[in-house]
Amino acid sequence: MELILVGTYLVLFFIFVLRQWQFSLYWLILILPTYLIRFDIFGLPTTFLEITFGVIFLVWLIKFARADWNNLIKFVKENKLATSFVAIFFLASVVGILVSDMWYYSLGQWRAYFLEPMLLVMMIIGRGGALPVRRLLLALGLSTLSVSVLALSQEFFGGPFAPSLWDDNLGGRVTSFFTTPNAIGLYCAPLFFIILSLKKYATEHYQQLVYFCLTGLTLIAIYFSFSQGTWIGLGVGLVIFGYLVGYKKVATAVVVFGIMAVVAIPSLRSAVMFADTAGHNRLILWSDTTQFLTRSPQNFVFGAGIRQYFRKVEKADYDPKVLERLIYPHNLFLNFWSEIGLFGMMAYVGLLGCWTYWAIKIYQKDNWLGACLIAALAALVVHGLVDVPYFKNDLAFIFWVMWAVVFLVYQNFVIPVRPNEVTSTLGVKTGIQSQ
Repeated sequence: MELILVGTYLVLFFIFVLRQWQFSLYWLILILPTYLIRFDIFGLPTTFLEITFGVIFLVWLIKFARADWNNLIKFVKENKLATSFVAIFFLASVVGILVSDMWYYSLGQWRAYFLEPMLLVMMIIGRGGALPVRRLLLALGLSTLSVSVLALSQEFFGGPFAPSLWDDNLGGRVTSFFTTPNAIGLYCAPLFFIILSLKKYATEHYQQLVYFCLTGLTLIAIYFSFSQGTWIGLGVGLVIFGYLVGYKKVATAVVVFGIMAVVAIPSLRSAVMFADTAGHNRLILWSDTTQFLTRSPQNFVFGAGIRQYFRKVEKADYDPKVLERLIYPHNLFLNFWSEIGLFGMMAYVGLLGCWTYWAIKIYQKDNWLGACLIAALAALVVHGLVDVPYFKNDLAFIFWVMWAVVFLVYQNFVIPVRPNEVTSTLGVKTGIQSQ
């Protein structure tokens, strides 16, 4: 029965994608949490999100790859540094499979966390002006709706929760579709600023209603997750955003008030100083990871390999009474270093640098939009210092979609239009006609 349902969906979705490839991409962004719907096809494990992506990619190969190749070549030629970071990141991820002595398990996560998201960014950049930036931003913003609504349902109506969490003691925290409350913040905090960017497009009354509903629901869901890392990341992003859009005195006052609150309130001071349980756990993780990476030149350069952190690093000293079972170091830089090595981590930093450069250039042309994109990056990085903002199916897709969108906006606002280029009705330059 399961196979029949999956087969029916694939056939119907394939027909839809053939007719409306652009909207199928938006559908993929909207259903990112469906990676949790897992099943086997002829003995091979996959997810609902993965088969949806597979159909979209297949149709792109059939209908658009040939035409989009010129756009991809153009991107490579005109953005050599960004292309180098992408290439090094991808090659380092492949090495992360080879370093692992359980390559079959590593291959599965590589496919979900690296191959598919990077193919998606290739399609987005290849399509270029055929994908209106406004709609991509809207799809990203709307993807938080289901996450937020389910989180609020859990808070006010007691569920439903994911099956594996029915008997867990969550301490009154919500998890939405996920297995941990922190996942809500990892998903929603950067996208909150993408939602804010939609303000410039919300000209009609119904658009403004959607904008304010999304903004409010996302903030409420983040609050009820009670994720300290998310709150700090979101707070830093809001301060940066407020400063950049002209509220400099307010932003400065918030920073001063925040420092005073940390000094005066013991629980906040404990969290910031890593003196509470969560902070203590992270100090242990970081210490164990640093010891592993510095144990040998091979570890230092190549890390542990994809999906090998717990087995090679934490398992030896694992005590469930002291530390929960964690499969990543919970630090943005150590996560990548331990999974795909030193060069992979450095390439990721380079990708963040590209995002920063493009966003600053956008800010110089459009203060509001540029500030939103800079704040989204700040929220991601700050929260990522104490968590894992990439190594999950949905988060990997979100990162690469946002990275591609920032580039498309940069291309639209900053790069001069050449005489042989046309401009779409939504302002995105393109050398091909919109679908």
